[in-house]
Amino acid sequence: MFRICCSRGAVRPARAGTGSWRSVAGLLLIAALLGSCAVNPVTHESQLSLLSESQEVRMGGELYPLYTQMSEGLLQDDLLQRYVQSVGRRLAAVGHRPEMPYEFNVVNSSELNAYALPGGKISITRGLVSRMQNEAQLASVLAHEIGHVAALHPSAGYTRQVLAQVITTAGLAALQAANIQGADLIAQGGQLVTNLTLMKYSRDQEREADELGMEYMVKAGYSPQGFVQAMQLLMDEKRQRPGALEAFMSSHPLTDERVATASQRAAQYSPAQRAPALLKQGPFEQSTRQLKQVKPAYQQMDQARKQLSEKNYPAAVGMLRNATAQAPKEALIWTFLSAAETGAGQKRPALEAAETAVRLYPDLFRARYTAGIVAFQNELYDQSLGHLQTANRLVPGQPQVIFHAGRDYEATGHRDQAARAYYQVLQKVQQGSMAAYCRERLVQWGYLNPRRPRRAY
Repeated sequence: MFRICCSRGAVRPARAGTGSWRSVAGLLLIAALLGSCAVNPVTHESQLSLLSESQEVRMGGELYPLYTQMSEGLLQDDLLQRYVQSVGRRLAAVGHRPEMPYEFNVVNSSELNAYALPGGKISITRGLVSRMQNEAQLASVLAHEIGHVAALHPSAGYTRQVLAQVITTAGLAALQAANIQGADLIAQGGQLVTNLTLMKYSRDQEREADELGMEYMVKAGYSPQGFVQAMQLLMDEKRQRPGALEAFMSSHPLTDERVATASQRAAQYSPAQRAPALLKQGPFEQSTRQLKQVKPAYQQMDQARKQLSEKNYPAAVGMLRNATAQAPKEALIWTFLSAAETGAGQKRPALEAAETAVRLYPDLFRARYTAGIVAFQNELYDQSLGHLQTANRLVPGQPQVIFHAGRDYEATGHRDQAARAYYQVLQKVQQGSMAAYCRERLVQWGYLNPRRPRRAY
């Protein structure tokens, strides 16, 4: 076993056994070609990093819109979005990397989660904010994520993933693909999004982010009790509804030990620093007023999604119609209503619901994709294609989007464009009914030789 360390710009093995020099040489070669030493702003120690700060910022800037769409888009609540941004920036200003271009948003996922991408791009879910009671609890979660960014945890995770791939699977060929000068380490074709899916942190990294988060929030004028309350809230959810924290637990291991440590740490602050007024309940209640109003509608939506998963479409339609009546401006609820009505065979109402979702939130991927499918089913092929092209702009390269765009081209007699779309799908998907359809059409039209299936048009 070896450990790659930085020391005066060099990389060395921590220990080596007899007969291991070839492995040592391989590690040294990889580190020499790919590695660079970054000084951790928190520990002031050097560590191996495949991302310069500019690359980190660029990576986060490219991933943030994609992750926002993967998390059901932005919550359409301008007051709350501005409020969360102001709280986040206040915390970031007292952190170890205040110069980073931090961004904060509330994404519309019902899951209880928060995450930080490289470069200080931080999101918290509607589901988690809706469980909170004061600003200090919100600040604690944001400060914890800022702690991950400050301690270079996302960058360290990326470095581990790339080195593991290079060492164990790709060999020296991967060095060429990775650009050995390190000028562009952002993978193409959506591969990076898969590899970075909500960075999984070690328990030591979680402990470090906890400590930094409490430090930052106290410096910013919040009671550390808010941190303890937020941790306890999550632990209660874990015990009562384990599935509700699946996403959070996959990226943030949560233990009783962490909660106890947070309580002990908070108790060390002075009574003045723990004053109840510093929980700042009033501003939080004002800024979350709309969120609390639509919360029952989203709870109905979540119940309806369970019915959808069981293909109980009439029940789902009933719940979602009630939800849209309670919260008529929530695009995501209209989107799921369209899906439920489609399942129930109600094509025209499904189209109307999908178009309502698009009108309310034109840049929501799920709404655009759903509208594209429903318009196709209503034989509105040009309308369908327009929605799908927008969906592809919002989240590029999704095979199902490209496939249905191909169906639109095929339905309108644009065979060459349909063939190009189907070929793109086969570059990404080789199994299943979608791939079989694409392959069948390409063979039928003479674009693909059935005896040489990999040589396509």
